[in-house]
Amino acid sequence: MKIAFAFLSICGLLFPVLCFSLHFSQRGEAAWREFFAAPFATWVISGFTWDLLITAAASTIWMSSEARRLKMPGFHWHFLAIFLVGICFALPTFLFRREGYLANSRNKQQEDKGSQ
Repeated sequence: MKIAFAFLSICGLLFPVLCFSLHFSQRGEAAWREFFAAPFATWVISGFTWDLLITAAASTIWMSSEARRLKMPGFHWHFLAIFLVGICFALPTFLFRREGYLANSRNKQQEDKGSQ
């Protein structure tokens, strides 16, 4: 699973950053105005935009809850990543880190049992 999450994290970083970079390099002074208008340009695009916004909100709530439940540090970086890159980067990155954290926790528990 970690390999899949790592791959998705990389794709989730590269593709949005590439698209945003191309947009801002080609659109000049209108780039920011178009950047905020484009997600609601048509009803179809608006549907996808709302889908992503609601997914990002639900994922943020779940990631926050899961990080607290596991006592896993670093959630604030994932929260920031949602706004700087997108949920397509933040969620797989969180899942990648969560898999590693759970594996380390299991190893630590086994070591503790073995030393008793």
